[in-house]
Amino acid sequence: MVDWRSARRVLVTEAQTIGSIGVIRSLGAAGYRVHAMSAVPNALGFKSRYCEKGHVQPHADPAALLPWLDELLADVDPQLIIPSESFLIAIRSRFDTLQPLLPVPFDEERVYRALSKFGLFRHALDWNSLENLPPFRLFDESDALPSVEEIAQLGTPLYLKVDAVHARQGEPGAVLKSEEPRDALAKLAMLRTRYRKVLVQGHVHGVGVGAFLVRWKGTVLARFMHKRIHEVPHTGGASSFRETWHHQGIMDDATRRLSEMDWDGAGMFEYRWDPSTDRYYLMEFNSRFWGSLHLALFAGVDFPRILADAFFDRPQAHPGRYARVRSRLTFPKEVEYVNSCIKDQALPFGKKAWCLLEFCLLGLDPSVRSDLNYPGDRRLYWRAIPRALRQFLS
Repeated sequence: MVDWRSARRVLVTEAQTIGSIGVIRSLGAAGYRVHAMSAVPNALGFKSRYCEKGHVQPHADPAALLPWLDELLADVDPQLIIPSESFLIAIRSRFDTLQPLLPVPFDEERVYRALSKFGLFRHALDWNSLENLPPFRLFDESDALPSVEEIAQLGTPLYLKVDAVHARQGEPGAVLKSEEPRDALAKLAMLRTRYRKVLVQGHVHGVGVGAFLVRWKGTVLARFMHKRIHEVPHTGGASSFRETWHHQGIMDDATRRLSEMDWDGAGMFEYRWDPSTDRYYLMEFNSRFWGSLHLALFAGVDFPRILADAFFDRPQAHPGRYARVRSRLTFPKEVEYVNSCIKDQALPFGKKAWCLLEFCLLGLDPSVRSDLNYPGDRRLYWRAIPRALRQFLS
């Protein structure tokens, strides 16, 4: 008898990203027929053995993307689309038509609010759910600019965060850092000409940690946590090396917030956790599959398969236990981490030398997994090496 998954075609967006590559691998290995799309002609996800076919799309401008997407959907006839943020923004005018293919809530407002850091903190205010939040201010397009004294109350440094969903001219999201309030105020005035909403956060100390969940029809089916070891750049940013981890207080906070948001689908809450005080602060929410997805797959929490099965009314909850694993995106992100250390003039020579030596030692440690060096699909790892080296040497 043919497995029921083999009769389902799934379209995965943004096949050039490491998160989408994890989705392709998960669903393909589970038996789904996976098609992938990307505006990058040589997207790494196209080369996965689990990708039945790759489709090169126009860029995400709706005027070009939507007619192309109509033809693709008629040709492929997918029963499920795994969306990215840019895909959801591009298809907003067609959300009602495409929603039955998307593993997200039915409510359009809820879906697009979840694409916004501003929306997350606005929701926290509306629910009076203000515990475990960093100092912050929200600025809508109709709000007056604050005084220097008001913005200084958030402390320093300051982080100004904007989202693509609120861009006036299709610009991507961004985070701008300011070391002093007057500079932050000038950047705020500039950003408001380009974005309708701006979130300003004060600094909090801590290590980057993540709480990851899949919820469907009001039931959480899978949970997972990690702690960052390396970030790109080394002073703070995207995770390049991380390990499985658990903190019950943070997971409880994330689970409660996901319920308050009434979010169905995949979700990742990013926190900063201070090990000296055990305080933690919510930083943002990502309503999509995340860049460190392979760590969860290595640990035995198969988030994409769990969500897809639930979408097709065959939910299977994860038991909650997962293996202790460390994993890194060796190429290119760990190379970028080393590069950021070497180029930082404030770092002493010894620290720079250690970063380079550590990179080599981790490569020799059999207990450290590499995201792209995935069992049954290792060729992507070897394809990524020359790309990363060209980037490192440029």
